[in-house]
Amino acid sequence: MPNDVDPRPSAGARSGTPCTRRTAGHTPHRATILLCHTGALAEWRSVFVLGVDDGGVTLADGDELVRFTTHDHADLARAVTDAGPQAHLNTRFGYLFLASWPRDPEAVFSLCPADQPCPPCG
Repeated sequence: MPNDVDPRPSAGARSGTPCTRRTAGHTPHRATILLCHTGALAEWRSVFVLGVDDGGVTLADGDELVRFTTHDHADLARAVTDAGPQAHLNTRFGYLFLASWPRDPEAVFSLCPADQPCPPCG
């Protein structure tokens, strides 16, 4: 009997092996996402995602270009293609919220400053 269930994840689900590390640049934690929204307005920056590659992501923050790394660059690139380049960066936690969030719960990414070492996924 043929199986009608698609074994692939839904379009909104992240691909690859799930990362369990909760440090900068790794999988966002639900509690930290909630903490982002209880913080001060000054902790938020409107940014544009200019590019995503294997080395990380480049954001335009006003006139300044800022570089970050993330273990999830392939999913971030896909999400930016779907949602557009407008986003909000929580500077306290380093979380990038694409414009499609909260409608798309997978549109939140944890970023690590490019000049700081990011530990490997665990």
